[in-house]
Amino acid sequence: MPETNTTEETIFDRLGDRPQVAALVDWTLLKLDKSSDSIHLSFTATEAFTNPGGSVHGGFITAMLDECMGSAIVGLTDARFLPVTISMSTDFIKPVPVGRIFGEGRITSMGNTSAFLEARLMDQAGRPLARAIGTYRLTPFPSSPDHGSGSR
Repeated sequence: MPETNTTEETIFDRLGDRPQVAALVDWTLLKLDKSSDSIHLSFTATEAFTNPGGSVHGGFITAMLDECMGSAIVGLTDARFLPVTISMSTDFIKPVPVGRIFGEGRITSMGNTSAFLEARLMDQAGRPLARAIGTYRLTPFPSSPDHGSGSR
């Protein structure tokens, strides 16, 4: 999976520290693509995330997919909205290994109060590992991003 680290400033540069869950999964912005309503991220799954079978536990996989979708709303709307997950359906395609994982979140439809999104996680070769669809309530972001405070 090619790294496409963005060099242009995004809303995430003005929001301050990453929330604890984003820091835990090593949330890293690779690209914010407003032309396709998508965000590209990477995560790092550690040994502490594994289930008894040695692959990443489904709860961590679901958290990464949720981060892909929620971050898409925050990034693509310049933090006008703080997304609240209403529902989420996850498909676990292959066991997720420890290490670097790539994610993509995409807005499929968005109104004034809710949004529908899809997300997927891939390994370093771009093979699918998991996917999700989600419905999110759009609430006002709690603080102005122009002041450098707040969180995703």
